[in-house]
Formats: sequence, C-alpha cells, structure tokens
Amino acid sequence: MKNDNIIKRIFKSFHTMKFGIILLIVIALVSLIGTVIPQGNDPSFYRQGYSPLMAEVILAFNFDNLFFSKWYIFLTGLLLINLFLCSINRLGPIIKSSFTDPDIIKKIKNVDKFTEIKKESDDEKLFKDLGFGSYKEEEIDGKKIRYKFSNKIGHLGSWLTHLSIIIIILAFGCGRYLGFDEYIYGVPGETLELENSDYQIKIDNYNVLFREDFTVEQYITDMSILDKEGKSVKEGTSMVNHPLRFDKFSVYQNSTGWAVDALLFKDKKSYKEKILYNSEVFVEDDKKIDLQLVDFYPDFDSTNPTKPKTSSPFLKHPVALYALFYDGERVDMGLNHVGDPIEWEE
Repeated sequence: MKNDNIIKRIFKSFHTMKFGIILLIVIALVSLIGTVIPQGNDPSFYRQGYSPLMAEVILAFNFDNLFFSKWYIFLTGLLLINLFLCSINRLGPIIKSSFTDPDIIKKIKNVDKFTEIKKESDDEKLFKDLGFGSYKEEEIDGKKIRYKFSNKIGHLGSWLTHLSIIIIILAFGCGRYLGFDEYIYGVPGETLELENSDYQIKIDNYNVLFREDFTVEQYITDMSILDKEGKSVKEGTSMVNHPLRFDKFSVYQNSTGWAVDALLFKDKKSYKEKILYNSEVFVEDDKKIDLQLVDFYPDFDSTNPTKPKTSSPFLKHPVALYALFYDGERVDMGLNHVGDPIEWEE
C-alpha cells in the first residue's frame, strides 16, 4: 500500500503547476549553457580552448551538443507531459466556467445590501450603457434580480497558453529533429558538400560593403547550388537577414572572418596544405603538432605590438597571431607576417 501511495504522489506531482515551474527554471538555466558554450564542434576544439577538466566536463555531459543530448530531451519531455496533464486535468472545470453562468445565489449573498438604481431609461438601455448586450432575470427572496456575467471566455486564457506552449515545443522539436542544421565554412572558389542532402554549395564570390566610417553595411555571398553530379540547379545571393532559399533549404550567413593558406613543411619539403579559419587548429604529424590561427589583423598597427590591432578592415599589412602546440602543450605564440615561415626548434 505504501508503494502505491508513493507512485500516486509521484504521478500526481506530474500535473502540478509547481512541478512545471521548476522544470521551466531548470530548462532555462541549462539552455544558458548552450548559448555560452559553442555547439557542434570537434572534441579537439574544446580540449584546445578550455582547461582539461572543463573540456572533459563539456564532452561528458554533451554540453557541446546540448539541445540534442538525451538528458535535455528528457527534461523537455517531462515538461510536455506536465503541460499535457495539467491541460487535461483543468479542461473540464475551465470549459464549465467558460460556457456556463456561476451560481447566482452564491454571488448575491449580500443582496439586502444592494441598492436599487433608479434611472429614467429602461433596463435594456441601462445594461447596454454598462456594456452588456443582454441580461437575465430571476426572482430571489421576493426580489427581482437582473444580472449578466461577462468575460467568461477569459477562463480559457491560461489553458490556451498551456496548449500553445505544447504546440510550440512540438513544432520546434519536429523542425530540429526531422530537419537539420549544418555549418560549413569556405572561401570563394570552394565547393562544399552538404552531408545530409543531395546538394553541394559553390561559393562564387564574397564581398563586404563598408560605410565611410569603416563599419560594415552588408555581407554579400554569391553562390551556386549544385547537384551531386556538379550541375547547377540554382544561382543566387545570400546576405544578412536575406538567406538564399531553394527546394526546402535556406542558406544563411552564420559568421564571417578571415582565412589563411597554411602550408606545413617537413624536412624542408612541402608536407600538407590547408585553409585555416579564424580560431581553427591545423593538426598534423600524428597529432603531435598543432597550429592555431588565434586572430588575424588585415592592416596591422605596429605602433604597439603588445596590444595588436588593425588600423582598417582592408588587406594592407596582413599579420596573423598564431599559437603552436606540440604533444598537446603550447610551445610558442607570436605574430607572423603573411609569407614568413613559422619555425620551432628543429
């Protein structure tokens, strides 16, 4: 019997407002983690960018892919169950309150204290002046009572709010789990594969429009959509807040930045070449050597090398800030003029 009571209490707690509020607070706090920690990167990104302990915590609890993690989906599922049970539990009383009048006897317990309103106009006009289209009439304790209950439909407000939250969560879940988001990086001339589709994206050109004060007015990417055979199916432009749309896809500009051609030499011979994007790591030689492009200054201001900055957004005096790692330990960091070699020991 005790076990049955415990199970009943647990089940009953699933459709209480208190449990729903606790779930909402927990989900909101957890979601903050997903906005602070970059999502969907390779594990090496977190091991390079965070302390060893923090990196392992991020990877162990799936903070790197938070919104698709099993425990986040579990919390969202509990919230859906709570909202659904609350809505079902309250539906009967709310419908009754919304479409039937309350007991008039209970509402006029102090009828003896009511004051009769004397007005030259008739009762119907009086009710209309008060904002009521019609009224009901009853005789209670020998007194003729005319009354009207308004805004009964307002009882549905909180119930519809619960229902709308359920619909929003389900629609968002369908969009996230039936569809997909894929992040690809490229420079003009590159053709990039969309792994979850039959299409490729070729970046034809990229431009940045500047205002007179060097602030950015618009980012513009000209691109071609290709099928798996490389045939063009659509050409167009993607700009900020103006994605290129084709079929059921939308191509947004998520971020922009500089990229450099990194060429690794070993024993004075060309070993491997890679396009290195801002903050990305070039891992090679059996994962022993890593080169990270920490930052890039297109027009390097050499007046204060200890506080690197760029004088303008234009490619006039390009300098890269790099970090070099060997066997997981950072062994060098410095500024590099584009074209100059980066060497460490032998």
